[in-house]
Amino acid sequence: MKALLETLVSEPLRSQPLRSQISTENNRGAVTGSLRRGTHDEALPRFPLPSRLCATARRARLRLPRVVANVLCGLCILCGSRSEAAIDDYIGKSIVSVRVVIEGRETTDSSLVGVLETRVGQPLAMPAVRESITHLFSLGRFDDVRVDASVIEPDRVALRYDLSPIHPISKIAFAGGIDAPGVDTPALRKAIVDRYGASPSLSHAAELRQTVTDLLHERGYLHASVNPRAEIAHAPDRATLVFEIEPGPRAMITSIQTSNITSLSPPEMIRRLGLAVGQPYEPNALNGRIERYVAERRKAGYYEARIVATATLMDDDRAASICVTEQAGPRVRIAFTGDSLPADRRSELVPVEREGSVDEDLLEDSTNRIEEYFRAQGYRDASAPHMREESDRELLITFAVMRGPEYRVGNLEITGNSSLPASAFESALRLRQGQPFSEAKLDADLAAIEDAYHQRGFAAAKAQSGVETDRGNATAVAVTVRIGVTEGPQTLVESVAFHGNTSVSQPELEQGLGLQPGQPYVDRQLLLDRDVIQQHYANLGYPTATVEASANFSADRSRVEPTFTVREGPRVFVEHVLVVGNVRTRIDIITRELQIKPGDPLSAAAVVESRQRLASLGLFRRVQIDDLRHGNETTRDVVVTVEEAPATTIGYGGGFDVRLRVVRSEENPRFASQELEFAPRGSFEIGRRNLFGKNRSANLFTSVSLHPKDSPFFAGQTATSTESSGFGFAEYRVLGQLREPKVFGTPADALLTGTLEQQIRSSFNFARRGVSAEVARRLNRQVGVSANYQIQRTRVFDESIRPSDKLLVDRLFPQFRLSSVSGSVIRDTRDDVFEPRVGQYLSANGQLAGRHIGSEVGFAKTVMRAQAFRPVRPTSRIVLAGNVSVGLATAFATDVIVTGADGKPITTSVDDLPASERFFAGGDTTVRGFALDSVGTPETIDQDGFPIGGNALIVFNAEVRAPVRGNLSAVGFLDSGNVFARAVDINVTELRSAVGFGLRYKSPVGPIRVDLGFKLGREEIHGQREGLTAIHISMGQAF
Repeated sequence: MKALLETLVSEPLRSQPLRSQISTENNRGAVTGSLRRGTHDEALPRFPLPSRLCATARRARLRLPRVVANVLCGLCILCGSRSEAAIDDYIGKSIVSVRVVIEGRETTDSSLVGVLETRVGQPLAMPAVRESITHLFSLGRFDDVRVDASVIEPDRVALRYDLSPIHPISKIAFAGGIDAPGVDTPALRKAIVDRYGASPSLSHAAELRQTVTDLLHERGYLHASVNPRAEIAHAPDRATLVFEIEPGPRAMITSIQTSNITSLSPPEMIRRLGLAVGQPYEPNALNGRIERYVAERRKAGYYEARIVATATLMDDDRAASICVTEQAGPRVRIAFTGDSLPADRRSELVPVEREGSVDEDLLEDSTNRIEEYFRAQGYRDASAPHMREESDRELLITFAVMRGPEYRVGNLEITGNSSLPASAFESALRLRQGQPFSEAKLDADLAAIEDAYHQRGFAAAKAQSGVETDRGNATAVAVTVRIGVTEGPQTLVESVAFHGNTSVSQPELEQGLGLQPGQPYVDRQLLLDRDVIQQHYANLGYPTATVEASANFSADRSRVEPTFTVREGPRVFVEHVLVVGNVRTRIDIITRELQIKPGDPLSAAAVVESRQRLASLGLFRRVQIDDLRHGNETTRDVVVTVEEAPATTIGYGGGFDVRLRVVRSEENPRFASQELEFAPRGSFEIGRRNLFGKNRSANLFTSVSLHPKDSPFFAGQTATSTESSGFGFAEYRVLGQLREPKVFGTPADALLTGTLEQQIRSSFNFARRGVSAEVARRLNRQVGVSANYQIQRTRVFDESIRPSDKLLVDRLFPQFRLSSVSGSVIRDTRDDVFEPRVGQYLSANGQLAGRHIGSEVGFAKTVMRAQAFRPVRPTSRIVLAGNVSVGLATAFATDVIVTGADGKPITTSVDDLPASERFFAGGDTTVRGFALDSVGTPETIDQDGFPIGGNALIVFNAEVRAPVRGNLSAVGFLDSGNVFARAVDINVTELRSAVGFGLRYKSPVGPIRVDLGFKLGREEIHGQREGLTAIHISMGQAF
């Protein structure tokens, strides 16, 4: 009976794994050894005994719940009358207790108990047992599940689920002959991780063994033996994958022969290939050296160079005899005669160097590419035949380029378009009068005209062309292009019909359809509408719904009645939501992001939204949501599988700051001058996410840059000696942040930030330390709001402003405490945050500081910004970008006691903002024709030319961004703006403007920006006219 049970029950189980990524236990048994628990017989379902019922199943041998049902049904059938009677003794009895035991340890984990369908107080039913086993396996945590039932009283039973956990690989180790020469265990580990991941599946044991064996072969160990095994650990359940390596003898090079070596002398060739008698035979390393040498030869023009190294193994593969054969080939030279071909396009049009070949097919393709290149520019008769000529070990390939006369569009005539004006499609036409004529452009224009008609219901519309040439000029040919349109009848939608939609009303289905009564009929729209209807059903929980669409034209094809036939199928509801793979993350953090709840319809849109919300948390490397079928067609379980990302993130970088700013020079210490500073910069960042499993995160960011010594001095003081030059001022920033998502169960996120910084400006430096608390909420995908409280202490020092020009607030409060609240609203519709092509960015921020909340100075300040981006044409890569920034501030008057000229205390009023809170303009992000902070009205600049700042700011920026080639793009810009002492002083006629151009390079560390600005309307300052240009080098876009 037992053998029969093995045949009828175990074999079907072995052939049906749970999921594609879960291996069969048969495969695992070959290498895991200690992972198995019990004998092979114990892996099979047991016979029920009179005193208890035991149902078992293996995770690796289960595919769907119906498999478990088959197993248990098989038990009932095979065990005969005694087994049937034993099962009947348990079925229907009241469950008095349910225990979950993991490797002998009882657990009350809600994620396990909550998925059991056998509950206390309910009668024991086999469907509930089968479903409970399925749920436990679906969690992906257990390799074996056993269910035992014991009679407690005549009418009551106790259930126990014995679970054997899976032990994922957490470490890869090597043992055995790892000290043998050439056995590089870090390289072996890296190869395994790169191919199979840091936690490879034990089911890949054969592949893992082969990978390690192949790597050892490459190091000369041709008879290496590799045996993987797993070492199990508990609490937590982990395993170490150990590879036992026996490298065996190493193949050594015993002799080296050469044949037909012509590019070098044979000894030199052997040296270049790194070969020597007595060295290990390492075929992969040898092939790498051969490839590098062949690449050098091809770069020198020998495109057909080949080197082959063959090895003859002897003495049981302990000895290798190497023979190196060379096929040098002729040196290839490419020449162009006749009309000129741009030098920067030659390697692209004739890619013999890239392909490393000069076969005839490649040369024919090159001829075609050259001809098409010129034809696209209007040279309709262009030809570029090639000729091969070989002499004295050199192959000369000559392309005879003949452009012929240039064809230009003299006249473009479109006829037959009586129903559709030319304005409906002429914007999409590529041919223009006076421009070069191209057959490819003409074909594209015909397709564009036909598409315009098709979109308006003229399904049979055709556009045909005729071309006439006028060779009145030997160098230019005028082309008359005539396009004739055959419109055909226009087809209108008479009505839209639905069949088979018993659960969803027709008005609901009609919403969102492109085909509406009275509108033109478009074939493509019929298919799109079919997909819309099917997706609507999928979002309502009908995953098997199908929709068929038919047009149903009238006899004259002027009317059509689109008909959609629906086969709804059953509506599926979610019974359970199971979360798998979370190790550190609490399950409630995951479930609160899910838009799928038990009892809800299985909506495709909810699945997509749930996946996106989980991915946006930034906690997981991978998110997968699957549904598991039951025997019941109307219910399914949803399994959410996550793979957690590393909890700790580390980042670092280095670079330099390039800043054009206002300084005092030794040559003219009385007045300000401009100086381009270079300062090395470094940064380091470390973060810890998912703290305590609740999606909290903590980050620490630090940066420092060293600026040249620039101790300011005033008129009459001694200039700084040149001996003190070098780096003397450290600009640094330390930023610590703690983020709490969904604070207090609300949709808002909380952010606590601590800041310690020291920064440099053109007329002063400042040091600041502060703490802020912010609550932010995203109202939708585009709009977000936030509220902030901050308290900080700021110290201003190294001021360059003349004492007589310093504002009273700066003299009285060189160090001050600032306590403020602020709020902001942001609307962002940009398609890309870093390289936007289309969309808008609108923001408004308001800040209020006052003595009643602990501040030593009080003010109100607001900053508003509006940005817009759009391409020149929908298909163009040229982008127009614009920015408007407005800043307004007013100080609250504060009465302070100061010492008067007679030495007596007097009361005065302070109604200015501190220097660190005022607005400044000029530099790489505002008006780029000026140095940092150097733009302002006379009231905001001191007598020596140093900026004081003001209470109002207005800046306009406009850019044209165009790609040049590859990662390089160019920008033309116009900037205008100014700083005003008071908001009431704003006058757009006093704006300072600059024009210029710049380059952008997309480097691996971010876009590098170089801008050169030219001032418009230069002014005289202290008898000297302002400089014309200003150069700025920085990272990222200006806005």
